[in-house]
Amino acid sequence: MARSLLIIRLVQPFPGLEGYDTMLSNYWSAVKTQVDRHAMTSGPIRRVFIETVTGRGEDAVVQLQQMNPQGASLVRGLVASGAIVEEFEDTELLAELIDWGQCASQNLMSDKVRTVVQSGQIEAAGVRDDHLRKRLNDAIGDDETSVVLAVSAQLPIPDRIERFIVSPPELDQLERWLREKMEEARREMMERAQQQASGDTAEGQSSSGGLWTPG
Repeated sequence: MARSLLIIRLVQPFPGLEGYDTMLSNYWSAVKTQVDRHAMTSGPIRRVFIETVTGRGEDAVVQLQQMNPQGASLVRGLVASGAIVEEFEDTELLAELIDWGQCASQNLMSDKVRTVVQSGQIEAAGVRDDHLRKRLNDAIGDDETSVVLAVSAQLPIPDRIERFIVSPPELDQLERWLREKMEEARREMMERAQQQASGDTAEGQSSSGGLWTPG
């Protein structure tokens, strides 16, 4: 029997970024519409998996609520319709991968240490991928449709599970809008830096502009 998995991008909020909340709400609304449409044709959503969240059931939803309220609202709606929030992440494996990532983000001066960190990060990521793949394979039953809220684009999915990427036009609009905002912020930073540099140059010329005459 066919097993299917809807993959939903867990787009994060950016508090204080003007205009972003509306775009984000439009995205999650479009996601809900696509999930509901899929459920009408392929059957109800039976299970929910959430990347980077530990625990299961209400504990997992509470964690998601703190990070992504609109994502949590979607999950609560699925639970109300009969879905189960499954345990997905292993706490220790996730913590190890995060720790290696924090180490890798440092300005490491030693080639030996950098090699150790890179090796540890790759190994931890591989072990975690194996765990996530096994969780999906073991939990999703025959002829079941499930949902995963994914942070990474390369989430490991078992080969024998049919995957559907939920990617409404609102996601592309949101990402394009974010890129434009980032480019706008980059240009503003460059302009401020140039203005600062011009001001420093003018000040230096002013302070040394007088003719020197011997006493």
